[in-house]
Amino acid sequence: MKHRAIIHIQSLLLVLLAFGMGSAAFVSFLMSDTYETTQSLTACAIGTLAIGCLGYQLTKRKAGEIDFSTNTRDGFATVAIAWLIATIFGSIPFITTANMRFMDAIFETASGLTTTGATVITNDLITRNGATLAEIFAKTSSHIPENLPVPYGILFWRSLLHWLGGVGIVFFVLLILPLLKVGKSMQLYNAEVPGLKTDSGQITPRIGTSVMMVTCVYIILTTAATTIYKLGGMTLFDAICHAFATISTGGFSTKQASFGFFQSPLLQWAATLFMFVSACNFILIIKAIFRGEFRFHKDEEFRFFLGMATISTIFITILVMASCPNSIHCTGGTGTLEKHWESYLRTVAFQVTSLISTTGFVTSDYELWNNPAALLLLFAMMFPCGCGGSTAGGIKCSRIIVVIKHLINEIKHCVYPRTIPDVRLSGERIEQSLVAKTLAFVLLYIAIFLAVAFLLTLTEYRQPNMKLTTENGELIVQATPSEMNIKTALGASIACLSNAGPGLGKVGPTGNFGWMRPTSKLLLTLAMIAGRLELYTLLVILLPAFWRK
Repeated sequence: MKHRAIIHIQSLLLVLLAFGMGSAAFVSFLMSDTYETTQSLTACAIGTLAIGCLGYQLTKRKAGEIDFSTNTRDGFATVAIAWLIATIFGSIPFITTANMRFMDAIFETASGLTTTGATVITNDLITRNGATLAEIFAKTSSHIPENLPVPYGILFWRSLLHWLGGVGIVFFVLLILPLLKVGKSMQLYNAEVPGLKTDSGQITPRIGTSVMMVTCVYIILTTAATTIYKLGGMTLFDAICHAFATISTGGFSTKQASFGFFQSPLLQWAATLFMFVSACNFILIIKAIFRGEFRFHKDEEFRFFLGMATISTIFITILVMASCPNSIHCTGGTGTLEKHWESYLRTVAFQVTSLISTTGFVTSDYELWNNPAALLLLFAMMFPCGCGGSTAGGIKCSRIIVVIKHLINEIKHCVYPRTIPDVRLSGERIEQSLVAKTLAFVLLYIAIFLAVAFLLTLTEYRQPNMKLTTENGELIVQATPSEMNIKTALGASIACLSNAGPGLGKVGPTGNFGWMRPTSKLLLTLAMIAGRLELYTLLVILLPAFWRK
């Protein structure tokens, strides 16, 4: 394994993170945060930049050296280590500036970089000195009560983590690699984007050009979202932060009520559209913008994704209108919206798109819709999620299509044993080896989902507090139930593994992950990174054979 090449790329990553911290410090200064906050963010940027520059100088190419001659194993190791390094260094501003405990900072950083959107930041989160976040920051001169109880610099930093992690932090490093002639960038590309690939999976023959085009579209969408949000009534700061979270399908909001704070129908419909577009295959968007080829209707995965989102929205809206005849819950304003077909459709469409795109924004607590069928359907959609080649998480619609077609073929094979298996995606035949790999991925995904949920019930197990009470002269023993029940465990597991954000129970739309033990947060952090890298990239480095010469 080429350790020098791996360290070299990690150094470039640290330089990138340092510039991000520097921009957060600049925003902190512009938004009139305290001097200590701006100074702390600046120190984080300088320290990270120094380490990155030192690593770069120690590992840069020597005179006459062509490249580092990296291979596939180096690509997997580089990407997996890059996410771990980025999580550790990205947590420093949360520790030094927001005074958060180590595991809380790691969880929040991983949630940002993997675009999960699950948060531990609440008013009552205990910090390193024993005080709550509300006690430390809520009374500062720059704080707005509707905002989360952290400085503006930290709010911007967590949103920027979303944006950097959206198309992959390695993508941004890949933009630099062709200029430095580091080696085979395709190995990093394949490790960073390990999803179901066909012959059309790469946009251009040159990997650097492909990454550049993806990044350009990413910036164009972010700029468009920022502009519309600003015109819709948001402040420029809120518009930028929410645009970062929308296009990256992340979900971090600057408001305690999440996106529901903004009661404007225009803003909510606009966010719904941008979330949907961001969960589509970026290759289709690039071909439409740069080549004028509108191929959405010809792409089977897009048709499946569009149909799943549309049918689910209509069906759930009907269910909710029946179960909530007078009003529907909302997280902002008065707390409820009067019954009207537009408000119901908008609320349901927003939440369906938010979950199916793994964005995680919230305008309503779907657990208060009083309809088990609607809740079960929302939970089921947190598995397939968006399209391959997008910023969304989950299993991906393309894999679900392949599995369904393979199952249909197996059923037909029972009647016609001589039938030759033929699974096609958008008219392109999928090799049986790739079908087998897809089936293995889905099985592994479900196994990890169940394993994480099971482990959460163990790490969060608490001895019930026994309480003696008397009623009508009889002695009654009451036990306080554990905070981690089956519903919460399953919801937390799929929310982090699929990078969806909100789950069920205590980690639902209006809940958070701050109450969990450090062991549980570490487990969910690993689940978020594994889900973001689509399992194999992280799991492969755990094999002993991977590290043998």
